[in-house]
Amino acid sequence: MRLFYATDVHGSERCFRKFLNAAGFYRADAILLGGDITGKAIVPLVASNGRYQGHFLGEPFSVAGGEEADELEQRIANSGYYAWRCTAEENEAAGGDAAAQRELFTRLIVDRVEQWTALAAERLAPQGVPCYVNAGNDDPPEIDAVLEAAEWVQFLEGRVVELPDGTQVASCGYANMTPWACPRDVEEEELERRLETVIAKLREPEAAVFNFHCPPYDSGIDSGPKLDAEFRMRSGAAGAEMRPVGSTACRTAIERHQPLLGLHGHLHESRGVRKLGRTICLNPGSEYNEGILRGALVEIRKNKVKSHQFTAG
Repeated sequence: MRLFYATDVHGSERCFRKFLNAAGFYRADAILLGGDITGKAIVPLVASNGRYQGHFLGEPFSVAGGEEADELEQRIANSGYYAWRCTAEENEAAGGDAAAQRELFTRLIVDRVEQWTALAAERLAPQGVPCYVNAGNDDPPEIDAVLEAAEWVQFLEGRVVELPDGTQVASCGYANMTPWACPRDVEEEELERRLETVIAKLREPEAAVFNFHCPPYDSGIDSGPKLDAEFRMRSGAAGAEMRPVGSTACRTAIERHQPLLGLHGHLHESRGVRKLGRTICLNPGSEYNEGILRGALVEIRKNKVKSHQFTAG
């Protein structure tokens, strides 16, 4: 059984389409998208004198309507952001009203997730390739209902599903607390409870896959930049200073139950593989903002991980 795994696409339209295409390209029996599937910001396209103006990735733009604006919107979507065509008055009103801005952001997020689940059904149902998707700590709770209602996508949070060969997958998209207090950040005690609750649903944890968004603490695949008091990266002579920021609860769960495989993400810079006891733990990393899909291709046979390799494209 061949599984393709990717994570942390953060709203990137290009990366999500590559994820769906990976099913055929790698001849995968199933594809699984880990957490943090939604984007981080809105890019207003403010209408002015027959053109749309604003800033994208720190650069000003001024484009005509029609095809030119459509192309800009696609570039914005491919980078993981949400284009919003508006008047100057609408943009000013949203900027001065936190609740309205949050409502708009949520609507744009939900719209894209709905589009993605429809596309998954269109592309994968004819192939018969199951598609599993989970949320991550960055993802707002409003997307859960969309994933629940999806025609072909199977939502994973807090559940156990079976891959085509019968291998069980237990999933948790929550993470230990970060400096940004993301929607699914929790204290380690709460994360441990969530992990053990879903693990308890497995027939044999040692023959299962743990799809836990947050990697295990101090495993070498959980390195994040050190931050100063203002959340700025600290740098030394060798560049950005890094430190382990994964979850102790996740590490404890893996060491206690020793599953076949751990699938992780969360830390984009920590692409790698590590073994904790008999368990192979993978983090494919993420370069979503460049439109590059990083993934992992895993072969599972007779309750063993026969091979694993990282992919990028």
